[in-house]
Order: sequence, then structure tokens, then C-alpha cells
Amino acid sequence: MSFQWSPPTKKIVIASDIPRFKRSIGYKNLNLAIASILEKIKGIDIPKGYLDPKIVTRELDVTEVAPKLELPAPEKDKSAETNAATNIIQLLNDIDKITDSTPPLTGPRRFGNMASRTWHDKLQGQARGLLVNWVPKPSSLEDNDFSQFLDELQYYFVNSFGSKIRLDYGTGHELSFLAFLGALDRFKVVPFSEIKGVDILIIFARYYDVVRRLIVEYTLEPAGSHGAWGLDDHFHLIYILGAAQFNNVTAGSAPTVKSVLTSQVMEQYKEHNLYVNAIAFIHRIKKGPFYEHSSFLYDIHTTVYQWEKVLKGLLKMYEDDVFSKFPVVQHFWFGGVLYPWRDMDTNEELPTSEAEEKAETVLPGMINGGTGIRTTPSNISMTRVPWAKPPGR
Repeated sequence: MSFQWSPPTKKIVIASDIPRFKRSIGYKNLNLAIASILEKIKGIDIPKGYLDPKIVTRELDVTEVAPKLELPAPEKDKSAETNAATNIIQLLNDIDKITDSTPPLTGPRRFGNMASRTWHDKLQGQARGLLVNWVPKPSSLEDNDFSQFLDELQYYFVNSFGSKIRLDYGTGHELSFLAFLGALDRFKVVPFSEIKGVDILIIFARYYDVVRRLIVEYTLEPAGSHGAWGLDDHFHLIYILGAAQFNNVTAGSAPTVKSVLTSQVMEQYKEHNLYVNAIAFIHRIKKGPFYEHSSFLYDIHTTVYQWEKVLKGLLKMYEDDVFSKFPVVQHFWFGGVLYPWRDMDTNEELPTSEAEEKAETVLPGMINGGTGIRTTPSNISMTRVPWAKPPGR
């Protein structure tokens, strides 16, 4: 097979480019990755010991380095699927070691510790070597193709951990990690159809612990957050994954939707389910009544009664608030093979906008992109939870 590799470049320059994005093979590949992952993880718990409870517990020091965990013994010796998952776990462990060696700078600062830029410089310098160490060459690729595969893959990998320029982390970076894993699936490095669903969940668990440590230690600003009027300051995909875990389970083996906000359920499931774990992290970093600082999530758990409906609604909201939002997808770039800017029906190259990209001069920590305008429900682009109603209405 002949591959037309090219390093990822910016294609979504203005908001009117989003319909083109929705016609692209890149968009199709992202959706295929989501569907493949969800099919494997429904009804599956994360084994105890893989999600670090310190990350989601306010009383403890989350900057303490957690012991590195190994995958459980495989059912079959030298199982291909366990080895594939282990490689990515080790890759993420090496990312965590960069944090170990890059302490935050001292001194008061609400958002964006400047040590984060040093961290990103280290990541950029080490990224290629890390990928070579832990991503085996797919059998379908020759040596030259493998090198170009890594060229494309590296963009999505590096972009999975936040922005050096803006000192933030958000759903666009979470999307890049999905793209990274989707590419590994496509070339059978981490084949979703062959490995166990629990291995996929363990990979995501390790990723989320790594990035949440970055958020806490470097006080990273939420990228594109809607504040109290959004689902979550930093994440969205994690809720989809966790809701899928609660789907297709035997009666009584999953908590009710309403009970998830209770402390008893959080303690029971925060190390086993990504949805509950994400809510526990909110309690770790925010204070005050939950219905005030996380009104969307509160709406879900007071108006929806089936996990199947929660999952369906979250997927629709992901389409509206991630794939359809220019501030998010403008940072998703397109290469020649992994996520091409080509029409999914005709395979023709899609047109690109003539508009020039504005230089990124946003100062970290400034509200609403540094404009000085306070964010309110009336001046942000937002999509209310499509399946829930506000209490009392």
C-alpha cells in the first residue's frame, strides 16, 4: 500500500471551515475511534489500583508522586493485547517522570505556572524518542513509512497535554489523545478489536491521572471553559467513557444516575469508573454547592434516570460542544494519512480558507481569552445539556 504522508497542518482557520471538517476523512476517523472504544468498554470496571485516589481527594497532597503501577498478569503469556496496552502505560509513565523533574515555580499565581513551559520544552525534546521506545513498528509499514507515521503521530501525542503558549488544558487536548489512540488502533499498534476493553480503560485512566496532575501542579487554565454553564472545565470525553462503563450491565450492578452525586457512591466507584472519577476531581478542585459550580452535571443527575440516555445525550453534546465549536477544533490539525483533510465521499482534497490565522498573543490567566470581558451566559457560545431541564422549570 502506498501512503501519502505529510506533517499535520492547520486547516480550520475560521468558523465556516467547520462544515468542511464534518465532511473530512479526519472527522470520520475520529468518530470511528469513539465508536470502537465504546463498543469495547461497555459494562466494564477499571480494576482497583489504576486510578490514583490522591488525584481526586481534596484532603491529601495530590502532588505526591504515586507509585507506578503495572498491568495485571495476562491470561495468556506474551499476550499481544496486554503487551500493546503495557507499551502505552509505560509511555505515559515516562511523561509523568517529566513532571517529577519539573517542579512548579514558587510565588503567587492563580493560573498558569511558568514551569509548565519548561515541561512542554522537555516533552517536545523527548517526544520522538519516547514514541520510538514505546510504539512498535506496525507490520504494515516499511521503515521509511514508519518514520513518517511517527511524524504525523507526534503532533497528536504532544498536543494531548495542554498548550505551552496559553498554559491551559481542555477538551481539544483530550481530543488529541483520542486521535493518538485512534491512529494506534488503525495501524494495529493498539488494536481496539483485539485487545480487552479493560486495557483500553486502563490506558485512559493513566492518561487522565497524568494530565490532572499537570492541571493541579501547574494551575493550568481551563481551555475554552464555559464556567458554571458548561459540562466541565477541562474534560468531556471522560464522561462519555464512564457513562459507557455503566451501560450494558446486569440490573443492580451500576449505581442509579441520581445517586452518583452522593459521597457514598463516589467513594465506591471513583477508582473504578471514569465518570464518577471525573466528578470526584471536580470536588477536589472546586468548593461550594455542586449545583452552583457544576449546574449541567447537576441537571443530568436530577432529571435523567437511565445511563443509556446519559450516554446518548453526552455523545450529542460532544458533537455540539467539541466537534462543532471553532475555539476547540481550530487547534486540531490534519496530516496526510492519519486524519486527512479529504472528503470522506470523494477522497478529494477539501478546500482551505483564505483567511489568515491570527497570532496567538493571549496572555495566560486573562479572562475570556484576554479580552477583559467577563464571561456570562449571554456572551459565550454554549450548548445546554440537550436532555436535561433546569431544576424547578
